[in-house]
Amino acid sequence: MTSASPTSLRGANDKPSWKVGYYTLAHFLNDAYPNLYPSLLPVLMVSMHFSIALAGLLGSIAALTTQMLQPLMGLWADRVGTRYFVVGGLLVGSMISATALAYAPTYAIFVLALLIGGLGNAAFHPHASALVGELAGSRKGMGMSLFMVGGNLGRAMAPVAATTAFLYWGRHGLWILALPGMAMALVMALVLRPVPAPRARTGALWTPAFRHGLKAAGNLLVVVFLRNLASTGTLTMVPILWHSLHRPLGEAAGLLTTMFLVGSVGNITGGMLSDKFGPKPTLVGSAVMSSAVLWWFLHAHGLAIWISVGLLGFSLYATSSVVMVYGQALFPDNKGMASGLTLGVGNTLGALGVGGLGLLASRIGVVSTLEVTAGLLLLSVPFSLRLKPPSS
Repeated sequence: MTSASPTSLRGANDKPSWKVGYYTLAHFLNDAYPNLYPSLLPVLMVSMHFSIALAGLLGSIAALTTQMLQPLMGLWADRVGTRYFVVGGLLVGSMISATALAYAPTYAIFVLALLIGGLGNAAFHPHASALVGELAGSRKGMGMSLFMVGGNLGRAMAPVAATTAFLYWGRHGLWILALPGMAMALVMALVLRPVPAPRARTGALWTPAFRHGLKAAGNLLVVVFLRNLASTGTLTMVPILWHSLHRPLGEAAGLLTTMFLVGSVGNITGGMLSDKFGPKPTLVGSAVMSSAVLWWFLHAHGLAIWISVGLLGFSLYATSSVVMVYGQALFPDNKGMASGLTLGVGNTLGALGVGGLGLLASRIGVVSTLEVTAGLLLLSVPFSLRLKPPSS
């Protein structure tokens, strides 16, 4: 069986396909579900009786399926080429995540639900991003930015959706959040017609080109690791910090939403800058700016808190589409697996590091822990400078 040709996917004149919009909306919902729980951590910590160290560990545990399995899911998607990775992944992720928030009685059961829901999230990402890479035509940086913006907006709205649903219907009413994802899964079942065919395989996966891509991916994975450590650490720690300061739950959710919304602008900007100047300047500038504004946020007051957290989102998420496009260029014959490797392995390492941040926060406090994180961001600069063009 042969795969659909680039022309049939993109249409005439190599222009982006209108279907990118549906993938972007699906990405919006898919990425909202794993990010529903952080804004409710103070509530969950009380109802399930767990500590700040265990709260930090949640992000690490969830990454075992949402991130770590993405390379395998991507490789499987490349080989099988069906729509079930997108449709089924969105369906499972939405149902399990919302139900767990509403009804999980203990920390252990909640963790198990996060792992199962993460399987759906892991199934969606590699196949959807690989298809968007084809559908975007020659504007891959811009097309991937739009797709990634969908995920950023989903993460932005998740705190507001979770907090609003909790305030109106209580914890047991949170199941209603599953309905949008279930509906979008049905829409994507119709959009994915004709069903994308599997890629033709004429040889082994372990080729010299594949080994070269793996070797070149090392520096990129370090960059992704440190970026995700900072973003997931901030997402986890800010609601806990605000609760300790006796600030409203809705205010913490608003900070996370601001971070992700402005991050969407940074995502598009980063993709455009990368298309024009290349990945290195974008990655280096993002690291330096992120470190500076994270430190500023921790010591800001009044309006400066909101400005700094928005700039933090802008700088952190300016690199999302950059690393995705670069990763796919390293493995042009295995784009689903490349997406899974770039996001999956790098983000898994970052999320596992958040478990360490939780332990550190239990000893030295949340503010000092995030100050350490700001310093760690600068460690990505030399690894960004060592990146080589995929063809070299």
